[in-house]
This record gives sequence, structure tokens and C-alpha cells, in this order.
Amino acid sequence: MPKPSQREPTVIGRLGRTWVLLLAFLGVILAAVLVWVLVEQEPVAAEAPEADKVLAVQAEMPFQILIPSYLPKGFDRTGVEILVNQSGPGGEPMVQLTYRNRKGATIFIREWVPMDPSLETLSGSRPIQTRWGKGYMLTQSQQSLCALWVDVGPLRTSVYSHNMDQITREQIVGIGNSMGPASNRQVFTFSLEPAPIQNVAPPPPYEAPLNEEGVQELTLVSTPGGYNPLRFTVQKDVPVRLHFRMLGEVGSGNVLILPTADGEQAVLTLESQGDVETLDFTPTIAGEYEFYCAHHMYRGIMTVRE
Repeated sequence: MPKPSQREPTVIGRLGRTWVLLLAFLGVILAAVLVWVLVEQEPVAAEAPEADKVLAVQAEMPFQILIPSYLPKGFDRTGVEILVNQSGPGGEPMVQLTYRNRKGATIFIREWVPMDPSLETLSGSRPIQTRWGKGYMLTQSQQSLCALWVDVGPLRTSVYSHNMDQITREQIVGIGNSMGPASNRQVFTFSLEPAPIQNVAPPPPYEAPLNEEGVQELTLVSTPGGYNPLRFTVQKDVPVRLHFRMLGEVGSGNVLILPTADGEQAVLTLESQGDVETLDFTPTIAGEYEFYCAHHMYRGIMTVRE
């Protein structure tokens, strides 16, 4: 019997097979993209994965540890590093949380209950508004550093990073604004409306009072957070008596360099915690004068008014 004839495929048939192959190829590409998105994209919101890790060390701390509900995209919450053997500026127990991303950037969060909040100050900072009230922000562009101090109830929280090429000041404020108890297993998010940075007017400078001898007398204390007071005012042509002492581990803050007259300055140095150095001088030229330590890490302003 003769074999059935085999007809050549039509043009339409060939085009149909081409479209099938093309759609299959696009399907593979789409599936690969979908898998990549599911793997790489951070969840918008979920339970904080570091909560259990934080709660495991909670018993070692005399306060409730806080964690942020917001972190910039890409930071690893599960791999958070926790140190509980740290000390605050005044020697208080302190916890440190360290978050890292794949690009090597780091965010540090430190928490402690200050012995005297008024004496522990962030030297060189400016006051800003936060969710919790007034906070203090320090930015050092040369060191690519941004730090925020804010008090959440009795707990002082410090959020800082040395990677300002990847992290903005607004994100630092957003982290500080989102702090909450780890025990709440609070929902976390990588999406947050940027918090505007609003300056807060600094407190008025301390007015040096007159003593019974008619001398303007004040005490300047060097603390782990800077000089206190940071700003003070004295009257021109009236004698000043300044007592200099230190409280806590102050590093280079044991030195005070203070302008006393036009082109002149006094240098006071403390050797131990119990030392007190007293300086007598009479300001003769009105204006603002910066005082500082030997390394310019501690700084403040003396205002001489008419």
C-alpha cells in the first residue's frame, strides 16, 4: 500500500510554534524575576525576628530593653549583635544592639538609665524635636558620623552610625522615634515616612550669680558627655571666679582652656576626681568666647555681656 503523504508545515503552523517557544521563554524569565523579588525584597511589616534574642538577655539588665520598629531597608534584624557588658557615660549598666547590612554599614543602638540626665550630655550636639520630646543630634561630616540621643521615659537611647553615605539623618531620627519594648514583639517595618528634623531652641545660658563679695561665681563640671554648663553668661568688667571639677571618666575633658582677656587664655588641668581648680579673672571685652579641652572634643561658649 502506498505510504500516506507528509504535508509540509504551513507558515501559520511555523509561526504558532514560534510563539509557543517565545511565551515559554518569557514565562521562565518571569518566574526567575518573581523568585528574586520574593527572596530579596524585605517584608513591609512582620513580627520583629530579634525579639526572642533580645528577651533572652533581658534578665541581665535592670531595665526593659527597647528595639526599633523601623530600620532602613537591607539591615539584618535576625543577625543583631547584643552586648550587655557595656557601661554608660556615668558607669551605668548599658546594652548595645548592632545591626548590619550587606554593604558593610552599621547602626548602633545603646540604652542605659543615666544617673543624672542633666550631667550626661552629647557634646557638640544641637537640640531637635523627636516623638519623645527634645533630643540631641550630633553630625560630624569629616568622620561621617551622625548620633542621636533621646530619652524614652527614664531610658536614654543613643542611635548612631559612621556610614552617612548610606544612612540619612532623617533615618536616624526615624529609628529613635520607633523604639518600643522587645517584650511586645512589636511589628517592624522597612518603610517609614521620613521624619523631618526640626531644631529646638537651646536653653538660655546659665547666668553666673554674684556672691557676697560681688564676684560672679560658678562651677564648671566636666562630665562623660561634655562640659556642664555648656553655655554661661557673665557681666563685662565684673570679677569672675570659676571652679573647675570633673565627674566620671572624661578622657581629655580633664583639661579646660578658657579665654580670659583679649588674646589671653587660662589652662586648668585636673589630675583626679577629687581635684578642683579655681580661676579668677575679669572679662573686659563683650562677645562670645569658646572654651574647650586640649583635643577640642569638649567645647562650650562663654558669653560676656555689656
